[in-house]
Amino acid sequence: MAIHYRTEGIILQKQDSREADRIFTVFTKDFGKLQLRAVSVRKITSKLRGGLGLFYLSALEFIQGKTQKTLVDALVLNPYIHIRQDLRKLKVVHRISEVFEGIVKGQERDEKLWRLLQEVFDSLNREECDEDHLRFVGHYFIWNLLSLAGYKPEVHEIQRRFPERAEMIKLFLEKDIEHAEGKLRSYSRASWGILRKLAQEHLSRVTENC
Repeated sequence: MAIHYRTEGIILQKQDSREADRIFTVFTKDFGKLQLRAVSVRKITSKLRGGLGLFYLSALEFIQGKTQKTLVDALVLNPYIHIRQDLRKLKVVHRISEVFEGIVKGQERDEKLWRLLQEVFDSLNREECDEDHLRFVGHYFIWNLLSLAGYKPEVHEIQRRFPERAEMIKLFLEKDIEHAEGKLRSYSRASWGILRKLAQEHLSRVTENC
């Protein structure tokens, strides 16, 4: 008899498979990043469809087969409706998904990564978000993801080249999103531009080694 596993997960990517199946990349609370197959989910009559929207937080049930994990139930817990209604926010979460996919490998429970994903999705799901907040959340996610995945930047080296940007990175890594945002709003657009360049450089070095 197949063993059923239950967990919560945020659906980060999806890919069509066979005639009506779909494979979902999900970061789960209990098992880390998983690839889960939903059989016949693209059919209108599928009972799984309602709980498997992209960027949903869902309660999931799956079974482990010989070569793959197959979903048997999915119930939406939070559709992050304000993200889905805003193209700017969707652009941010698509980028978050891409970066996450490139850095986080394999199946392993990681409570800190799980909390980070929930934190940034909850923050983006505010009804009102200005451009400064969207920019902040993107940077907050990237620098903390790099740190938690074992690629924490050498802040002392950045301090030598760009002292102000090093202080910004330190604030991101304080793990308090509201406190960090309040302090970081005072920095100039030029500072944010250089910080983006630093993030891109660091991500490029990390992904080359993944």
